[in-house]
Amino acid sequence: RLSFQVAAPFPSPPRARHRRPVARRTGCAEGGMADDGERETSTKGATVRVWGKQQEPEKSRLASAEKRYGLTWQELHAYKDRMLFPQLPTVMAVEELPKDISLCNTVFRGLDRCLTQMTLNENPNQPYARMQICKPHWLRFVKCVKRRDELIMRSVKGWERRYYTTLDDPSRTEYMDDIDTKMRYFLYAASHTNDGQRKSRLELNAQHCALRQASLLNPRQPFEESSSGSVQV
Repeated sequence: RLSFQVAAPFPSPPRARHRRPVARRTGCAEGGMADDGERETSTKGATVRVWGKQQEPEKSRLASAEKRYGLTWQELHAYKDRMLFPQLPTVMAVEELPKDISLCNTVFRGLDRCLTQMTLNENPNQPYARMQICKPHWLRFVKCVKRRDELIMRSVKGWERRYYTTLDDPSRTEYMDDIDTKMRYFLYAASHTNDGQRKSRLELNAQHCALRQASLLNPRQPFEESSSGSVQV
């Protein structure tokens, strides 16, 4: 008799995928069916053929879904980390930021609600359906956060230039050294983490430090900010 075993830890794929009949119990090769020599047994660790074809590993199924929908499982579920604001200078208060910058709370709640509902009502036969259903929410969220961070950094550079001019030479040197130390820390932490999303966030923080340094070293470099301190959108 044929013996079946489920190799993947996740729910089995939809029945619609299985179109071929089970091989006859006699084990005879017929039509397109594999013969006795080709068909694998239920030996532990061996490849198992289910419904006339090799069972697809779970990693392969996930990779296929990620390629089909154009985003990774980790990217989709790392939205809370992506929602974090860029780090402000230590001496800069949050109130210094323009009030007209969208904080992306609405699109964040929309994506969070979609993922929560899809998780609670997940179809075992379609474990990756949320990647398709929630993708529009994810795209709007990513676009909003990217624009938000750009406006925040533009405002930070404008505020920081004005603050930097009020410092004496020793204080300026100390201020630049502090930015450099933070940048080096972020790069070091990024190189010592196995979490892809955390790595990306740390590298982004380091990039922001580099942008702030460049802005202070080149004070004549233009930036889009009005004299009142509000960002021009």
